[in-house]
Amino acid sequence: MNQILNTSITILLWKHIYKRYSFTAQRVSYIYHNSLTHGLINRIWEKIKICFRYSFLGRITETEQITSGILDGSRMAQYLVSFCKRWMNKITQALNASSTIDLAKDTKKDLYFSPVRVTSIIVVIAITTNVFMSIILQKQIGLWGWLMRGLFYWIAVSGLFCKADWPTVKRNSVFLRKIRID
Repeated sequence: MNQILNTSITILLWKHIYKRYSFTAQRVSYIYHNSLTHGLINRIWEKIKICFRYSFLGRITETEQITSGILDGSRMAQYLVSFCKRWMNKITQALNASSTIDLAKDTKKDLYFSPVRVTSIIVVIAITTNVFMSIILQKQIGLWGWLMRGLFYWIAVSGLFCKADWPTVKRNSVFLRKIRID
């Protein structure tokens, strides 16, 4: 097994990619931490913390829970709240009119109402890809491997025609009832 790991081209390629990635990430981190920008940002942040520590804004940020009475009389706070509400309403209206959101909602509904079908599609694609790659790479698959692939493929193809929704699957699955998935 050790000889296979040492001579595998795929594993050598992954090791090489990982070494390159690690070197690049380490280099970028080194350059960033020694840059003037990083030092300048740290100094400005420290000065901001010192200047605002004893101000009204500093005290608000230090409190764990802001009570509603603190900001009720503030015109600036009321303006900011109304400004944010207006923009949130505009964004919500734009998104509700978007066809992308409609498509996402339909996709979510389809995934919710057909979990067995979606899982079957994934399994069929995975097994088909595995078989083709095994043939292309001339990997020897034993009888037991072919039987398992065939069994899972048959189960997945029959799952493509299943019309069970998520609540039914949850209610009837012993495994899902044990682990309590919502």
